[in-house]
Amino acid sequence: MKDIYTITKGSYRNFAEQIVSRLGRGHYISGVFSHSIGGVVHRLELTLIIYREAGSGEIVDVSDVWWDSYTIEQGEDGEMVLKINDFDFAKLYKELIVR
Repeated sequence: MKDIYTITKGSYRNFAEQIVSRLGRGHYISGVFSHSIGGVVHRLELTLIIYREAGSGEIVDVSDVWWDSYTIEQGEDGEMVLKINDFDFAKLYKELIVR
């Protein structure tokens, strides 16, 4: 088992897609999102305020009110173990704004 998990660009993209899908045309979202890779589950709990361009509704800015990210993996004796990861909100922000 690794001590700290690296969140990949693909995982940030996956989280952004989940957030945008659940958000719809809204300006606020609070929830839990998860992404699984090879039996390792990355969970993201967050609350965001979304700012949109008036005409197009395109996301132009995001304020994080709160977030927490953690990883769960199966330990050597079969129990589920909570692990830290290197989640960086700035990387998620970039994926959300690009849309």
